[in-house]
Amino acid sequence: MMAHRSGASETPTELADLERDLRTLKSDLVQLEIDYKMFFAGQRKRPPYVLRSTVEALVRRLDRSSIQGSGERFRFNTLQHRFRTFVNLWDRAVRAREEGRPGPFSRPI
Repeated sequence: MMAHRSGASETPTELADLERDLRTLKSDLVQLEIDYKMFFAGQRKRPPYVLRSTVEALVRRLDRSSIQGSGERFRFNTLQHRFRTFVNLWDRAVRAREEGRPGPFSRPI
């Protein structure tokens, strides 16, 4: 009896779409990091909420989909974890800024 290869049930089109979505998620996450750094450095007036909601929607959609390949699942889980970690950090920093206290991105005096 042969072992069933993970991801074999996905069509080439589904794999190409998944690959494209993972690349998009990675590049959008990098851009989101840059935008938040610019916000906390004072170069942007507002946090990048539009890009953040776009990334959140993509993460939600991919999380609900059935990713069969272990490599693709690992890449997605890594990107998802990285996004969630940054969201927690950014939210703490924004909250600290609103409360007028030093946050994770405050510069030492």
